[in-house]
Amino acid sequence: MNTTKLTFIADTHHFSRTLAKPGRAYDLRSGSDQKCLNETGAIIDAAFSYIAKSDTDAVMIAGDITNDGEMVSHEEFRQKLYALQKKKNVYIISATHDWCCDENPRKFEGDNVSHDVPTMPHEKLRDYYFDFGPKQSCSEFITHLGTCSYTVDIGENVRLLALNDDQNGKGRAGFKDDHFDWIENQIKKAKADGKIMIGMEHHLLIAHVHPLITGGGTCVGDREIVASRLADAGLRYMFVGHSHMQAIDKFTSEKGNSITEVNVGSLCGYPSPIVNVTVTDDGLEIETDHVKNFVYDGEVCDTIAFTAKKAYDLIDRVFESVDMGKKEFSDRLTALQLNGEKLAPLYYVAKPLLKAVDKMTVKDLYKLLKTLRLADNVQKSDIIPYANKPVTDFMHEFLLSFMDGSTKRHEEGSAYYNIVMSVGDALVKIKPCKLTGDFRQTLHNVVCGNEYNINHCKI
Repeated sequence: MNTTKLTFIADTHHFSRTLAKPGRAYDLRSGSDQKCLNETGAIIDAAFSYIAKSDTDAVMIAGDITNDGEMVSHEEFRQKLYALQKKKNVYIISATHDWCCDENPRKFEGDNVSHDVPTMPHEKLRDYYFDFGPKQSCSEFITHLGTCSYTVDIGENVRLLALNDDQNGKGRAGFKDDHFDWIENQIKKAKADGKIMIGMEHHLLIAHVHPLITGGGTCVGDREIVASRLADAGLRYMFVGHSHMQAIDKFTSEKGNSITEVNVGSLCGYPSPIVNVTVTDDGLEIETDHVKNFVYDGEVCDTIAFTAKKAYDLIDRVFESVDMGKKEFSDRLTALQLNGEKLAPLYYVAKPLLKAVDKMTVKDLYKLLKTLRLADNVQKSDIIPYANKPVTDFMHEFLLSFMDGSTKRHEEGSAYYNIVMSVGDALVKIKPCKLTGDFRQTLHNVVCGNEYNINHCKI
């Protein structure tokens, strides 16, 4: 049986340390992001070192390779790619962060944020990374942005379909008609050539977990139409990034054709995944590893613990801010891309509420819901194992479960499940509507997980 070993990583978001000098500006930016900034170079180096020593046949990187398309970040990242390429074949696609599509590049110094940062134009990305895919390609398509999609043979039986899906011409991610014609022809050609075709693009085809979380701009435009066309053309596997989470789901078209999508989490955010894939005639075997540690400023850091703390900070820094005054509360919300100025008047209401939640245990929450007659689905026996556990710990665990693909799953009806779902049930009871219903379903999906465990499965 022919086997080919592949490694997928995504969303390295490399950020050059030359763009950040210590101060409040960088602290606000770094503290409001699930992924790392200054530490990205060290994490990438650790990951590339691991991959270089592995038995993989090729390495694929699924877009957003730099933080915001800064030229200096590209220059540093490309040097890392050339070093890895001495050991392994490397194939990449670019995505919108690689040409700073929001036209908002930033560097940080003290209290100041400035935007005079040279960035990479989208029309130059193909040539700049020519040695990492286009040069080795069997076929190539140049998009209207000057970026490229291509196919490349890996081993004897695998062909990679590397797709740039930055724009569909209608203001969304995806593909224009001539691009899609090329894609369908390449899928058919791979079948005629006896190749197993593996797809890679940046944006999602499937709204993993729930559309409330990964719908909208996380997916390509008209996602079900795009997924159906790919499946009906004969593509069976797609690897994506963008959401910074791990998940595997299957989509089936109206004609009964299926495509399975593997969403690879951000390398520089929790849980720093490296997705190893063995391709056989019978399908794909997936084993996910993680960057164990990295060296930053001479200190060895545990990657899982470090990136988990980064995720926790998205919650904890808001709680902390209420003791630092109205301005800090507003600034931290703004850093989270919320309207801090508009929300600032709520500070005096938010402060006692957040302080109460921060001190609340599961037993306290149960008593509150019971008093409000909103704890119908929670038994007192459910509370006993977790009575003194802080509610914020549940919030931390939920966030990590969303990002790592619910690798710690809980059975429906278990004590843990009932406690988490009590929040969704209460909201539905208070305000029955589509939003609260969707939120409840999202809680269920994250706590229970889905059919596939991305750490170890066959598809």
